[in-house]
Amino acid sequence: MDDDRPPFDFVILQVRTRISEDLDELRPWAGRLGARYMGEERAEEFGARNGVPGELLVRVRIDKVLAQKSLAD
Repeated sequence: MDDDRPPFDFVILQVRTRISEDLDELRPWAGRLGARYMGEERAEEFGARNGVPGELLVRVRIDKVLAQKSLAD
């Protein structure tokens, strides 16, 4: 995140990622996201639609956070 308007704020995340194409890992997360944005009643539909070959599950672990508010003050 970078706010380029004075007095300038930013956040930098140092992360590790793990990328998976394993459909057994991907489908449940696709369903959870479908439930969150489309409603629980459509979770299975979106899990099946989006948990397919060619889609990826990206897990992010935050190792370090650097943030500064009002840098120019």
